[in-house]
Amino acid sequence: MIKPALFYILIFCLAIQNGKAQTGLSKIDTLLIGTWKGTSICQIKNSPCHDEVVVYHISKNKNLDTFYINAGKIVNGVKEEMGILPCTYNKETNQLVSTAYKGVWTFSIEAATLEGTLVFHGDLYRIMKAVKQY
Repeated sequence: MIKPALFYILIFCLAIQNGKAQTGLSKIDTLLIGTWKGTSICQIKNSPCHDEVVVYHISKNKNLDTFYINAGKIVNGVKEEMGILPCTYNKETNQLVSTAYKGVWTFSIEAATLEGTLVFHGDLYRIMKAVKQY
């Protein structure tokens, strides 16, 4: 028979372990989730594309490798929403990738820097660079 004190310790340990499993953010999750700010520079100058100051709010889906980038841009000092990019995280390349909005969005993560590209209709359309805001 388990002594009451041992029983409570066992229940406490199981509760902590269960809590870790539910909130179990990996190192990459902790790095990615949050607010990022930087630039998005056009690569095709004679197009409707414009250079922008961007703000990305990255969150994680319950699916292990799925993240969302809620993208915005700063225009005349005011943030404008641009849309949400559903991304898949590739552990082997350390990249977020999305095929939303008829383009291929690729973001590489290095410490607190997020660098990316948008390839649209086969052309390099944008180069993005953002840093994590703390």
